Parts: sequence; C-alpha cells; structure tokens
Amino acid sequence: MLKKYLIRGLLGAVIFFILIFGKVFYMQRGHYLQAEQYYLAADFKLATLEYDSAMHNYTPWSPYIRKSAERLWQIGEMLERKGKPDLAMIAYSSIRSSFYASRSLYTPGKEWIEKCDDKIASLNVNLLINDGTIKPVEAEGEKKKHLFVMKADRSPDPIGSFFLEFSFFGWIASVVFIILRGVDEKGKIKVKAAVYGAVFFVFSFAIWVISSLMA
Repeated sequence: MLKKYLIRGLLGAVIFFILIFGKVFYMQRGHYLQAEQYYLAADFKLATLEYDSAMHNYTPWSPYIRKSAERLWQIGEMLERKGKPDLAMIAYSSIRSSFYASRSLYTPGKEWIEKCDDKIASLNVNLLINDGTIKPVEAEGEKKKHLFVMKADRSPDPIGSFFLEFSFFGWIASVVFIILRGVDEKGKIKVKAAVYGAVFFVFSFAIWVISSLMA
C-alpha cells in the first residue's frame, strides 16, 4: 500500500517538474524572441537585457540558451570594434553570470565562461592602461590577477546541491500525497495517511533548509 502511495507521490512530483520546466522554457523562448526583435532594430542595450533574461531562465539542452550566448558574444565583439569596451563587458558578463546563476550539481557553459573570463580580463586591463592606472608593461601581470580572481572556485557543494534538489521534490511529493491520500471523498481526514505525509513533509523541509545552507 505504501509503495502505491509513493509511486503516486513521485508521479505528482514528476508532473509538477514538467509543468515548471515548460513554464521556464516558455519564458526563455519569449525573452529570446523579444531580444531578436531588438537586435534586428539595432537596439543592442535592450537586446542584451532580453538575451540575459532568456539565459537566466535556464533549461538544459535548450537551443535558446546557446543562441542567446552567441548573440551576446556578437554584440560584445561589435561594441569592441566600435570602441565601447565598457558596454562590451556588459554583454560578456551577461553570458558569464547567466551560466553561473544556473549551476547546481554542475556548471553549464564552462567553455563560454572561460572565453568570457579572458575577454573581460583583457578589457579591464586595457581600460586601466587607457586611464593611466597601470603601464603597458604591467598588462600581463594585471591580467593574471584578474583571471585569478574570476576563476576562483565558488561552485556550490555537490552533496548539498543534491540533497537540496532531492528534498525539494520530496517536499512536493509529500504535499501531493496528503492531498490525494490524506482526505477521503467526503472531506474527512485519514489520520494515518495524513500523519505519514506530514512527517515526510517536515523531514523533507528540514533537509531542504539544511541543504540550502550547505550548498
């Protein structure tokens, strides 16, 4: 009997996950399409904002994530050629920050992050040279300093991230279990099933809180 309840709870969690995934993908696509309109209209500031929003609505294997990153890179290189390195850095930083914001058990877009690190470090060094803060001969050493800071490992704890996501789905499954099995057709509470669901709910929520601090 318990196995049947668990299966139903897991099924409910899967359905919930699919709905969330679909919503995020839909929002991601909307931001990308809006960004394309701004890009074609040569409004690169708003295009950058929309591509950035599309990437922050991350879903694995989405073509819109890759396309948004490519567009932002194109915008960055174009602004570099126009002599606007500060604006170019915004485009490169959008790619970098979006991938970092989407990491959990792994960090997506590592090759993009490495490319952006090098670009941003180089542009920062050039700005420092242009305003007289450092001399050209110091450029290489200054770039290494920038890269050292940017490449510092600040990734989340894998174990904490695993339990964070696992407990989240357990939390949702317990709610679904209580709704489906904790109340009968007449609205009367089934004490045993409700207690099982409540205990698992509290347990999952406690693990979720602890894992949030660990991750």
